[in-house]
Amino acid sequence: MSKKIIFPLIAVLVAAFIYFSQSGGESVEQYSEKIELARTEKEEFMKTSSESPFKNSTSEFEGLNYFPPNMEYKVKAKIEHIETKAYMDLATSTGQSEKYLKYAYAKFELKGQEMKLLLLKKVSGGKKEPIFTAFADDSSGKSTYGGGRYLDLSFKNATRIELDFNLAYNPYCAYNDSFSCPFPPAENILPVSIEAGEKSYH
Repeated sequence: MSKKIIFPLIAVLVAAFIYFSQSGGESVEQYSEKIELARTEKEEFMKTSSESPFKNSTSEFEGLNYFPPNMEYKVKAKIEHIETKAYMDLATSTGQSEKYLKYAYAKFELKGQEMKLLLLKKVSGGKKEPIFTAFADDSSGKSTYGGGRYLDLSFKNATRIELDFNLAYNPYCAYNDSFSCPFPPAENILPVSIEAGEKSYH
């Protein structure tokens, strides 16, 4: 079977996740309900869609695993745009490499520590690609997927955005090794355990 390169996650799910992440001023209960609704929609997609990574898989879909919604992992980040175009190659789960534009840095505080994530856009022949970040943390390879997780973002010239790690999701290669997924760059390995978002599938 040829290896498929997949990025990003299905657009409809990305749009739903961004919508849920941008709602502010709600109670913990309201926020949790919105996160759970997004997860239910993704579960249905995984079970039924022709674009699901389980569609042609020999293994049966067994349901996704998540940490409970936790607003501690919903943080404000300062954006530092990278003015001079710079690119980097990311290694992937199949041993290939993919080229990405280094778009900006998101700087934020979590668990009392100052951190930052490099935000990227895939280089794909002029096609419009979303902004995303791939990250790993102290939970990677334990309670979460060892190859890291992703967050999709939607902004243009904003100087401050929201990072909601409750929306962190696994790449398709976490479910089906016929997909090729980029690993996080070394600078996106966070020195804390991000106990939010999607857990390991198995």
